[in-house]
Amino acid sequence: MSWQLVRSGGRWREMLAFEEEVVGFFLESASLLGIPKSLAAIYGICFASPEPLSFTEVQERLDLSSGSISQGLRVLREVGALKVVRTELDSREFVTPDLELRKLIQYWITERLQRQLSAGQSRLQSIAKTVPSGRSPASKALRDRIKSLQGWHDKASAVLPFLRTALKLG
Repeated sequence: MSWQLVRSGGRWREMLAFEEEVVGFFLESASLLGIPKSLAAIYGICFASPEPLSFTEVQERLDLSSGSISQGLRVLREVGALKVVRTELDSREFVTPDLELRKLIQYWITERLQRQLSAGQSRLQSIAKTVPSGRSPASKALRDRIKSLQGWHDKASAVLPFLRTALKLG
């Protein structure tokens, strides 16, 4: 999977194999969390590099559009997953990974999961309105299922503050 995103670019084979494995690891992790593949690949290639990378170097190493790379670098910097580094000899920006992945997970929980839970509450209310009325066994079974969904949703909502706190303390 990752070999399709990592370009060889003339780097030695051992380094390329390492980059492919690291990018693959982050791609697999991102798919579990619902994080875009481009963000995972960019973070992975930066993580795999012993030196900070410029935009051009990231672009040379990954088979992603320049727009995806630009947007991905911006998002990863905004959430604190990448740090900007400048050198005295070069005015370009270079990025290096913040090795505390919890910042990226914290962002995902805060932004994505919270939005999903909020949208889910509205969706559950809409679904509940469509349950056939009446006292039939089918209507009762469907109302019970909606109650189960609401319970799951409530439990997930209750856990969210604890996750945020745990990530801040870690």
